[in-house]
Amino acid sequence: MSHPGPSAVEITLSTDERAGPRRRTGSPDRCPAERARIILACADGMSNAGAAVHAS
Repeated sequence: MSHPGPSAVEITLSTDERAGPRRRTGSPDRCPAERARIILACADGMSNAGAAVHAS
């Protein structure tokens, strides 16, 4: 039996809240940059799977 996991939650970020992740997308450190791209993609309405593909 498969377990679908938790339901998606809408992420809404203000302009100020987007500033930090936007700065991190250019980070030479790969992990924070990937996390920032995922956060921004989800805040723009992308699915979890789509955000994961987009970030890598």
